[in-house]
Amino acid sequence: MKYLTIFILTILFYSCESKAQSFVLADKIETTELDKKINIKGTRILIDKPENYTYIDELKRFQKNSDNYFQFVEIPNQDYNQTAPNVINKIAQLESQGGEIRVKKEFKLGDYNAFFALAPQGNVSEQVILAFGDNSFSVLVMGIFPNDEKERKEITDLILSSYFDKDLKPNLDDNLFHKVNLDNSDFKLSTVNGTLGTYTLNGQQIKDENLFINSFLIATLPYTNDFDLKKYSDNLIKKYENNTFEEKRIEIDIISEKEYKEEKNKIIKVDMIGTIQGKKSKMFQYIKQTPNGIIQFVGFDFTEDSSYLNEYKTIAEKITLK
Repeated sequence: MKYLTIFILTILFYSCESKAQSFVLADKIETTELDKKINIKGTRILIDKPENYTYIDELKRFQKNSDNYFQFVEIPNQDYNQTAPNVINKIAQLESQGGEIRVKKEFKLGDYNAFFALAPQGNVSEQVILAFGDNSFSVLVMGIFPNDEKERKEITDLILSSYFDKDLKPNLDDNLFHKVNLDNSDFKLSTVNGTLGTYTLNGQQIKDENLFINSFLIATLPYTNDFDLKKYSDNLIKKYENNTFEEKRIEIDIISEKEYKEEKNKIIKVDMIGTIQGKKSKMFQYIKQTPNGIIQFVGFDFTEDSSYLNEYKTIAEKITLK
């Protein structure tokens, strides 16, 4: 699935002067000393053990602070040969708009095809992106760090130490940080990508050639003091409309929007009509900000009589955090 690539491909690269020294990337990087690597919980990804980083499981993120971190997304069953061109084209588009890319290169990471890019972000930071995989999976990695040679080497070395072990069988439930009651529903968990769960009727798989499947997605985020509920909701809607994958862009008409409080929780509900490739869908977005984290739900109902819309609303309102 392509939904999760949005979080990496919407990164903006700002043109600026960079104090960075030259960065050289080999045509092939061999992965060694597997016994010393750690497994990122819920994935088949291994990396060298980071020092002085805090691990945030909900984001698959290793972080020193909000300006110095890197995080991973494993996308099972997503052909890297389809993912990579979109990553590369997005970066080329940013360059054409004046963005400065210091390094961009296709290379081999172990046995897998890979793409790497490094770019300034403002005057004091840099960001890095790595994508690799084969026809059965894709991995996306994004990092932000201070414009400092030591920090750059540390974070790029860790990212480029990535290894994908196809023999691992992760417990995908480790990636889901919500509980949802589907006892009286025909909707079942279909796929887990990162910390995003996709639910369809009887767990049917959503394929790229068939986007018009009644479904809903549930994701969670850690609580932050500066979280702006309305702004976050608006940004999600903009991402539907400006999806990097043109065939998945959704023209949005907002029918109603309601923002309110329930005790310590803040909630926003948005009813929409979405048009994708000329086909209309009723959409329902529900975001709840709680003291323990944020719950995010969006449902797509392609039936003419909106058969599932009320069910979506009932399900969304009963989601809890683990």
